[in-house]
Amino acid sequence: MSPAERLKVLLFLALFFGATGFLFTLLSCGTEYWLLAAESCSRPEERYGGSGLREGKSSTEVIDGVRIFHEGLFWRCSFMAVSNEHSIWDILIPNQPPSKVCHTAFLFPFPVNERSRLEPHIFRTFWSIFLATGLAAVVISVFIVICAGPLTNHRLYKVGGALLLCGGLCLLAVMVMYLMWVQVLDTLEQFAHHQRVSTCPSFHLSIQHGPSFLLAPVAVFFCLLAGLLFIMIGQSIQGTQLDKINKVPV
Repeated sequence: MSPAERLKVLLFLALFFGATGFLFTLLSCGTEYWLLAAESCSRPEERYGGSGLREGKSSTEVIDGVRIFHEGLFWRCSFMAVSNEHSIWDILIPNQPPSKVCHTAFLFPFPVNERSRLEPHIFRTFWSIFLATGLAAVVISVFIVICAGPLTNHRLYKVGGALLLCGGLCLLAVMVMYLMWVQVLDTLEQFAHHQRVSTCPSFHLSIQHGPSFLLAPVAVFFCLLAGLLFIMIGQSIQGTQLDKINKVPV
């Protein structure tokens, strides 16, 4: 295989991986299913006998219902479940009740802590910076690579590859920070404890990662791989051009 054919194969793979990474980035960041959560408040139901005297408390039953959340990087939606028995399909299937309410999440993981502290604001600031930088870098790199033309401008390929690498690393930082917020830091435990103390002693919060979060590692992988390939293509084109210049007789 000649060097020109190898460059075409690398360009095809880089474009394919770049388009795949761009598509998965849009699907991951543009959908509201990074985190699936359900919160409930169960209270003991009291029963009374025929004489009007209390006979005793029965088994615990959910009185306040179950509120289900699904949250992305920009929006948070919630609605009340019909019964205590709910599944992931209650969130993913589009036949959700009309009581569903969506509002901006302000790039802030579920749930919002009602207590004003400095740490969440700092976390949110860095979270917003990495997310905005990553999305902008991935989008701009796509246009730069398109403008690079068919194996002509090695600088544009290098710049596009570097931006894809930057975007992939920033999205990786967002994913790591999200995992830290949900799994490592005690923010969710503090929120649940605050709800138990202030509103409901038997408050229960259950969370799980959604399909949008599962697409994030795939987007990061393809963005990084495409970025490396574009940089290799730029270096190969530059080397080919230098060889042609050196071969030109003086």
